[in-house]
Amino acid sequence: MLAKSSRLNRVEINLLRDPGRKGKIIQGSFFGLIFKESSQSGKFGVIISNKISPKAVERNRIKRLLYRTVEDKMADETGLFLFLAKRNCVNAGLEEFEKEVKFFQDNIIG
Repeated sequence: MLAKSSRLNRVEINLLRDPGRKGKIIQGSFFGLIFKESSQSGKFGVIISNKISPKAVERNRIKRLLYRTVEDKMADETGLFLFLAKRNCVNAGLEEFEKEVKFFQDNIIG
């Protein structure tokens, strides 16, 4: 699990979701990503609504897999990252999430 100091708090999440924000939105196959540059070390958040999966067990599994992937692959990034889950992420596994995070890294850097 990602350390609490590396997770977004409610204020930061609302800042990223604000329509007037100065952030970059990237769409992937399993997640949408809202990214805002910042000088602080990387902070990450995940939003998985009840529409994605009505079962909390599945939502928590997705969250754990994504946080594990982010911890392994994006720990050295700087900025604020908010992942918004899409419906097909329910059936995805760790390898698919790793490919998705790699895709996001390539698009943020490039």
